[in-house]
Amino acid sequence: MTEREAPLNIEQAAAFLGLKPSYIYNLVFFGKLTAYKPGGKRLFFKPSDLEKYAYGNKVSGHSERASEILNTAQKKKTRRKTKVAV
Repeated sequence: MTEREAPLNIEQAAAFLGLKPSYIYNLVFFGKLTAYKPGGKRLFFKPSDLEKYAYGNKVSGHSERASEILNTAQKKKTRRKTKVAV
């Protein structure tokens, strides 16, 4: 961490992610989002942790998925041919 990150409170974190504060509490409770509790009272968040959560589940486009499916099908097809030939 080269540049110091200013911590965000729960309301700022919710606005950052476009979620409700109650949902942020749930994410923290279930361990999906990292939070810090200095002094044991209020939750604070690092912007980098919020970005990591926001970009955590990449969804590939239609063409990427189609090529993955074709590649998988071709691999299975070649495996079957080699097993039959033995």
